[in-house]
Amino acid sequence: MLNRALLIGIALIGPAFGIAQTFEEQVSEFGLLQSKEVQTELGIDEALRNKMNKFADDFNAKANKLQADYQKSAEGKNPPPPAPVDKLQQLELTLRKNVYGLLSTAQKKRLSELTLQTAGYPAMMNPVVAKRIGLSDSQLKKLRDAYEATGKKVNAVQQEAIKPIYDKYGKEKPASAEEQQALQEKINGEAKAAMDKIAPQLKVLRDEWLLVMKKTVKAIQLNRFETLQGKPFKPK
Repeated sequence: MLNRALLIGIALIGPAFGIAQTFEEQVSEFGLLQSKEVQTELGIDEALRNKMNKFADDFNAKANKLQADYQKSAEGKNPPPPAPVDKLQQLELTLRKNVYGLLSTAQKKRLSELTLQTAGYPAMMNPVVAKRIGLSDSQLKKLRDAYEATGKKVNAVQQEAIKPIYDKYGKEKPASAEEQQALQEKINGEAKAAMDKIAPQLKVLRDEWLLVMKKTVKAIQLNRFETLQGKPFKPK
Protein backbone atom coordinates (compact mmCIF):
# COMPACT_ATOMS: atom_id res chain seq x y z
CA MET A 1 0.00 0.00 0.00
CA LEU A 2 1.21 3.47 -0.75
CA ASN A 3 2.29 5.02 2.52
CA ARG A 4 1.66 8.61 1.60
CA ALA A 5 -1.24 10.00 3.59
CA LEU A 6 -2.68 12.21 0.88
CA LEU A 7 -2.26 11.30 -2.77
CA ILE A 8 -3.00 13.95 -5.33
CA GLY A 9 -6.12 13.38 -7.38
CA ILE A 10 -8.51 15.33 -9.49
CA ALA A 11 -11.16 17.67 -8.12
CA LEU A 12 -14.19 16.27 -9.88
CA ILE A 13 -16.05 19.55 -10.11
CA GLY A 14 -13.02 21.79 -10.36
CA PRO A 15 -10.21 22.45 -12.86
CA ALA A 16 -8.09 19.55 -14.00
CA PHE A 17 -4.38 19.35 -13.27
CA GLY A 18 -2.43 21.04 -16.01
CA ILE A 19 0.37 18.50 -15.81
CA ALA A 20 -1.83 15.69 -17.09
CA GLN A 21 -1.39 14.75 -20.74
CA THR A 22 -4.03 12.09 -21.29
CA PHE A 23 -7.70 11.87 -20.46
CA GLU A 24 -7.07 8.89 -18.17
CA GLU A 25 -4.44 10.76 -16.19
CA GLN A 26 -6.59 13.84 -15.82
CA VAL A 27 -9.52 11.94 -14.33
CA SER A 28 -7.64 9.39 -12.21
CA GLU A 29 -7.77 9.66 -8.42
CA PHE A 30 -4.46 8.34 -7.15
CA GLY A 31 -5.80 7.95 -3.62
CA LEU A 32 -7.60 4.84 -4.88
CA LEU A 33 -4.23 3.13 -5.25
CA GLN A 34 -4.07 2.83 -1.48
CA SER A 35 -6.88 0.29 -1.56
CA LYS A 36 -5.70 -3.32 -1.63
CA GLU A 37 -8.81 -4.23 -3.61
CA VAL A 38 -7.96 -1.64 -6.25
CA GLN A 39 -4.36 -2.88 -6.33
CA THR A 40 -5.67 -6.38 -7.00
CA GLU A 41 -8.01 -5.12 -9.72
CA LEU A 42 -5.16 -3.31 -11.45
CA GLY A 43 -2.70 -6.17 -10.98
CA ILE A 44 -0.27 -4.15 -8.88
CA ASP A 45 2.17 -6.61 -7.32
CA GLU A 46 4.54 -6.17 -4.39
CA ALA A 47 7.45 -5.11 -6.58
CA LEU A 48 5.40 -2.30 -8.14
CA ARG A 49 4.03 -1.24 -4.73
CA ASN A 50 7.60 -0.97 -3.42
CA LYS A 51 8.55 1.32 -6.30
CA MET A 52 5.52 3.50 -5.61
CA ASN A 53 6.35 3.62 -1.92
CA LYS A 54 9.84 4.89 -2.67
CA PHE A 55 8.34 7.87 -4.47
CA ALA A 56 5.92 8.37 -1.57
CA ASP A 57 8.78 8.22 0.96
CA ASP A 58 10.70 10.81 -1.03
CA PHE A 59 7.65 13.05 -1.09
CA ASN A 60 7.12 12.70 2.65
CA ALA A 61 10.74 13.55 3.44
CA LYS A 62 10.74 16.65 1.23
CA ALA A 63 7.29 17.80 2.35
CA ASN A 64 8.20 17.40 6.03
CA LYS A 65 11.40 19.40 5.52
CA LEU A 66 9.48 22.07 3.67
CA GLN A 67 7.03 22.32 6.55
CA ALA A 68 9.79 22.40 9.17
CA ASP A 69 11.71 25.10 7.30
CA TYR A 70 8.58 27.18 6.97
CA GLN A 71 7.72 26.91 10.67
CA LYS A 72 11.26 27.97 11.53
CA SER A 73 11.13 30.96 9.18
CA ALA A 74 7.70 31.98 10.48
CA GLU A 75 8.61 31.77 14.17
CA GLY A 76 7.98 35.05 15.95
CA LYS A 77 6.76 36.83 12.84
CA ASN A 78 3.38 38.55 12.73
CA PRO A 79 1.96 38.25 10.20
CA PRO A 80 3.74 35.05 9.21
CA PRO A 81 5.23 34.75 5.72
CA PRO A 82 3.17 33.10 2.97
CA ALA A 83 3.03 29.32 3.21
CA PRO A 84 5.04 27.45 0.54
CA VAL A 85 1.92 26.27 -1.27
CA ASP A 86 3.48 26.38 -4.73
CA LYS A 87 6.46 24.29 -3.68
CA LEU A 88 4.24 21.72 -1.99
CA GLN A 89 2.02 21.53 -5.06
CA GLN A 90 5.06 20.94 -7.23
CA LEU A 91 6.13 18.08 -4.97
CA GLU A 92 2.65 16.60 -5.25
CA LEU A 93 2.62 16.94 -9.03
CA THR A 94 6.01 15.24 -9.22
CA LEU A 95 4.75 12.39 -7.06
CA ARG A 96 1.66 12.04 -9.23
CA LYS A 97 3.75 11.97 -12.40
CA ASN A 98 6.22 9.43 -11.00
CA VAL A 99 3.58 7.06 -9.65
CA TYR A 100 1.46 7.30 -12.77
CA GLY A 101 4.53 6.59 -14.88
CA LEU A 102 4.82 3.15 -13.30
CA LEU A 103 1.40 2.05 -14.55
CA SER A 104 0.75 0.34 -17.85
CA THR A 105 -1.71 1.73 -20.38
CA ALA A 106 -4.31 -0.84 -19.29
CA GLN A 107 -3.80 -0.01 -15.60
CA LYS A 108 -4.17 3.71 -16.29
CA LYS A 109 -7.41 3.13 -18.16
CA ARG A 110 -8.86 0.94 -15.42
CA LEU A 111 -7.87 3.43 -12.72
CA SER A 112 -9.73 6.18 -14.57
CA GLU A 113 -12.77 3.91 -14.86
CA LEU A 114 -12.73 3.12 -11.13
CA THR A 115 -12.38 6.83 -10.36
CA LEU A 116 -15.47 7.67 -12.41
CA GLN A 117 -17.40 4.80 -10.83
CA THR A 118 -16.46 6.00 -7.35
CA ALA A 119 -17.41 9.60 -8.09
CA GLY A 120 -20.63 8.71 -9.86
CA TYR A 121 -22.65 11.12 -11.98
CA PRO A 122 -21.20 14.28 -10.35
CA ALA A 123 -17.96 13.44 -12.20
CA MET A 124 -19.67 14.75 -15.34
CA MET A 125 -19.16 18.24 -13.91
CA ASN A 126 -15.40 17.93 -14.30
CA PRO A 127 -14.53 20.04 -17.36
CA VAL A 128 -12.39 17.29 -18.89
CA VAL A 129 -15.16 14.70 -18.56
CA ALA A 130 -17.80 17.20 -19.68
CA LYS A 131 -15.85 17.89 -22.85
CA ARG A 132 -15.30 14.20 -23.55
CA ILE A 133 -19.01 13.36 -23.36
CA GLY A 134 -20.07 16.49 -25.24
CA LEU A 135 -21.77 18.63 -22.57
CA SER A 136 -22.35 22.24 -23.59
CA ASP A 137 -21.41 25.19 -21.37
CA SER A 138 -25.07 25.78 -20.57
CA GLN A 139 -25.59 22.13 -19.57
CA LEU A 140 -22.52 22.21 -17.36
CA LYS A 141 -23.63 25.42 -15.68
CA LYS A 142 -27.09 24.00 -15.01
CA LEU A 143 -25.60 20.88 -13.40
CA ARG A 144 -23.20 22.88 -11.25
CA ASP A 145 -25.80 25.41 -10.14
CA ALA A 146 -28.18 22.62 -9.12
CA TYR A 147 -25.38 20.72 -7.38
CA GLU A 148 -24.37 23.80 -5.39
CA ALA A 149 -27.98 24.47 -4.39
CA THR A 150 -28.42 20.87 -3.30
CA GLY A 151 -25.18 21.02 -1.35
CA LYS A 152 -26.38 24.03 0.60
CA LYS A 153 -29.63 22.25 1.50
CA VAL A 154 -27.76 19.11 2.56
CA ASN A 155 -25.37 21.14 4.70
CA ALA A 156 -28.24 22.99 6.38
CA VAL A 157 -30.00 19.73 7.27
CA GLN A 158 -26.78 18.23 8.64
CA GLN A 159 -25.97 21.30 10.70
CA GLU A 160 -29.45 21.33 12.18
CA ALA A 161 -29.08 17.68 13.19
CA ILE A 162 -25.60 18.05 14.66
CA LYS A 163 -25.92 21.42 16.43
CA PRO A 164 -27.89 20.13 19.46
CA ILE A 165 -25.18 17.54 20.13
CA TYR A 166 -22.36 20.06 20.16
CA ASP A 167 -24.48 22.51 22.16
CA LYS A 168 -25.03 19.71 24.66
CA TYR A 169 -21.36 18.78 25.10
CA GLY A 170 -19.55 21.90 23.92
CA LYS A 171 -18.93 23.35 27.37
CA GLU A 172 -17.72 20.17 29.01
CA LYS A 173 -14.09 20.15 30.10
CA PRO A 174 -12.72 16.63 30.57
CA ALA A 175 -10.17 16.37 33.37
CA SER A 176 -8.06 13.67 31.72
CA ALA A 177 -7.18 12.16 28.38
CA GLU A 178 -9.37 9.17 29.19
CA GLU A 179 -12.37 11.39 29.88
CA GLN A 180 -11.67 13.32 26.70
CA GLN A 181 -11.64 10.11 24.69
CA ALA A 182 -14.84 8.89 26.33
CA LEU A 183 -16.54 12.21 25.60
CA GLN A 184 -15.41 12.14 21.99
CA GLU A 185 -16.72 8.61 21.55
CA LYS A 186 -20.07 9.69 23.02
CA ILE A 187 -20.24 12.67 20.65
CA ASN A 188 -19.28 10.52 17.67
CA GLY A 189 -21.93 7.95 18.56
CA GLU A 190 -24.69 10.51 18.88
CA ALA A 191 -23.55 12.27 15.72
CA LYS A 192 -23.69 9.01 13.78
CA ALA A 193 -27.17 8.30 15.11
CA ALA A 194 -28.26 11.79 14.07
CA MET A 195 -26.84 11.27 10.58
CA ASP A 196 -28.54 7.90 10.26
CA LYS A 197 -31.85 9.51 11.24
CA ILE A 198 -31.67 12.16 8.52
CA ALA A 199 -30.30 9.79 5.86
CA PRO A 200 -33.71 9.43 4.12
CA GLN A 201 -34.09 13.20 4.02
CA LEU A 202 -30.62 13.63 2.53
CA LYS A 203 -31.39 11.01 -0.09
CA VAL A 204 -34.44 12.96 -1.19
CA LEU A 205 -32.31 16.09 -1.58
CA ARG A 206 -29.62 14.28 -3.52
CA ASP A 207 -32.23 12.68 -5.74
CA GLU A 208 -33.33 16.19 -6.67
CA TRP A 209 -29.95 16.75 -8.31
CA LEU A 210 -30.17 13.40 -10.09
CA LEU A 211 -33.51 14.46 -11.51
CA VAL A 212 -31.97 17.70 -12.81
CA MET A 213 -29.10 15.67 -14.26
CA LYS A 214 -31.44 13.30 -16.11
CA LYS A 215 -33.40 16.23 -17.55
CA THR A 216 -30.24 18.09 -18.55
CA VAL A 217 -27.95 15.39 -19.93
CA LYS A 218 -28.93 13.81 -23.22
CA ALA A 219 -29.19 10.04 -23.48
CA ILE A 220 -26.19 9.81 -25.81
CA GLN A 221 -24.09 11.90 -23.43
CA LEU A 222 -25.08 9.76 -20.48
CA ASN A 223 -24.22 6.66 -22.47
CA ARG A 224 -20.77 8.08 -23.24
CA PHE A 225 -20.18 8.71 -19.55
CA GLU A 226 -21.24 5.24 -18.51
CA THR A 227 -18.95 3.81 -21.20
CA LEU A 228 -16.07 5.76 -19.65
CA GLN A 229 -16.86 4.08 -16.32
CA GLY A 230 -16.09 0.66 -17.80
CA LYS A 231 -17.25 -2.63 -16.35
CA PRO A 232 -18.60 -2.47 -12.77
CA PHE A 233 -15.94 -2.96 -10.12
CA LYS A 234 -16.69 -5.93 -7.90
CA PRO A 235 -14.07 -6.20 -5.12
CA LYS A 236 -12.93 -9.75 -4.49
